[in-house]
Amino acid sequence: MKTSFKKLKTLLLILVAMLTISVTFIGCKDDDDPAPGPDMDIVELAQATPSLSTLVTAIEAAGLTSTLKGPGPYTVFAPTNTAFDNLPDGALDALLANPAVLAEVLTYHVVSGKVMSSDLMTGSVSTLLSGETIDVNVSGGAVTLNGSASVTSADNEATNGVVHIIDEVLLPEDFEVPKQSIVAIAAATPELSTLVEALSLFPDLVTALSSEGTYTVFAPDNDAFAALLTAIGQTSLDDVPESVIRTILEYHVIATAAIMSGDLSDGQTADAFSGEEISVSINNDGIFISGAKVGTPDIGASNGIIHMMEDVMVPPSIAPIVGTIVAPAYFNMDFTTLIEAVLAADEDILSVLLSDGPSDQGLTLFAPTNDAFVAAGITTLPDGATLSAVLKYHVIDGTVEAGDLPTTTVGAAEIPTLGGDFYLTNKGGDAGVFINGNSQVVVTDIDGSNGVVHVIDRTLLPASNNIVEIAQSFDPDEFTQLVAALARTSGENPDLLAALSGAGDFTVFAPTDAAFEALLTDLGLASVNDIPLATLTAVLQHHVIATPRVFSADLESGSVGTLNGDITIDASAGTITDGSDGVANLTSTLDVLATNGVIHVIDKVLVPAP
Repeated sequence: MKTSFKKLKTLLLILVAMLTISVTFIGCKDDDDPAPGPDMDIVELAQATPSLSTLVTAIEAAGLTSTLKGPGPYTVFAPTNTAFDNLPDGALDALLANPAVLAEVLTYHVVSGKVMSSDLMTGSVSTLLSGETIDVNVSGGAVTLNGSASVTSADNEATNGVVHIIDEVLLPEDFEVPKQSIVAIAAATPELSTLVEALSLFPDLVTALSSEGTYTVFAPDNDAFAALLTAIGQTSLDDVPESVIRTILEYHVIATAAIMSGDLSDGQTADAFSGEEISVSINNDGIFISGAKVGTPDIGASNGIIHMMEDVMVPPSIAPIVGTIVAPAYFNMDFTTLIEAVLAADEDILSVLLSDGPSDQGLTLFAPTNDAFVAAGITTLPDGATLSAVLKYHVIDGTVEAGDLPTTTVGAAEIPTLGGDFYLTNKGGDAGVFINGNSQVVVTDIDGSNGVVHVIDRTLLPASNNIVEIAQSFDPDEFTQLVAALARTSGENPDLLAALSGAGDFTVFAPTDAAFEALLTDLGLASVNDIPLATLTAVLQHHVIATPRVFSADLESGSVGTLNGDITIDASAGTITDGSDGVANLTSTLDVLATNGVIHVIDKVLVPAP
């Protein structure tokens, strides 16, 4: 028993010793032991390296992912993101858009086999791009490829090869980086974002400048467009009519040749796509195209040449307008109807508006907006002769600032224009300035080189008929009784038909047929012919203010004298109390301008005091 216990004790001691030796062996590592092997393939290694993210994108775009994840082994010279950024402008985008060409570039960076930096020698090494080699130079521990690219991080091992990170994209000899179209280059250039915005308004221009061709494009940068907007008094391209933008854009394109800056000569001319002529000026300050300076020349595109411009080239057809009283309307979307009317008029109204006026003292333009034409009932432009008359009616010979407009009291002031007289009401203060009663001046004192512009909210229409003619032809036909009543006075004394058909300055409150029917019912009569002539004449005179013209903007509460007694106006309520205390309402039809006065329609016949 004792002997067996001793044997067991000895065996346990031997086991403990063996365990101790084993633990000691496991815990100690010799410095010469190899490091753990790589656990990522080439693609995974690139994906895990932030500075190679562009390369990863390129590998995927070229369809080389499966190849570089294959068994290999491969040696990859991997350009950094910065290396790709240093390619010519637009080159990377062009490569990414051409997978086959991109694959050629990338396979030129790959060598078959695992070549560690210690194995690299001065000389040439074949790449996976058939027939193409890389020139390697090893000197003092530094490795240079193709004379300029440096290895910045060597021997990044992968499960299927090794990656050497380099600071430049390698390109095969005589390789040309594919170019993008003119539109693509512009879209990729932040300084041309306003140009791109302008082009986007015209899909046909975008298509043309994206397609094959030989174009020369003078491309204004964002600062150039900003300066143009300031010069024409606008804040955004959205404010400028598309027709104007298109004319400007087409003036910046030569559609028949790709012209390098070295091919330009002083005094040279060429036809732009717009049909207008551009001119070249070259001096010590640089190259100028129609007065605009070339900033960055000779940007090559797949379909032509781009010269980035520091200024916008203003077409000859537009240049005379800039800064004049025409400019605030010509370059503003809110006045396209006015400009369309100017161009459609029989007379050369544009030349008139660009002049200093008959007196050489400048012009004052009351410019109607697009909505102003609609407010006046003009939804389709009339004939050229009518347009000429209407447009001249908005122009005063002479420069009249808002502060120089006459103030008025009882009636409107008669103002001569190039197309006849209009009538201005200016009560001062916050009352506003009105023309012909229902057109308000909403913006004043827009200065131009040849005068001043005031904006109005209703187009002015010159009168062509007198008061009686208007009543006779009024649409709807609601003044037959009034016309019949006036006709009864013909040849009498007073002859109101003749008076209201002749020269004068009358304000007439015109009762409708319904108003006369109500009067006849009250009198128990069948027609105005049954009213005694003297009575009828007295009633008609009670509707006429002889002078001055009183427009709706002139109406003030109080007593007003007519040709036969006083009436009382309540301007706020829009009512007229006659001499017999009857109350008539002013209708919505006010300020009907006649050659000899103004008409306001009322819904009751005014009856003078007995």
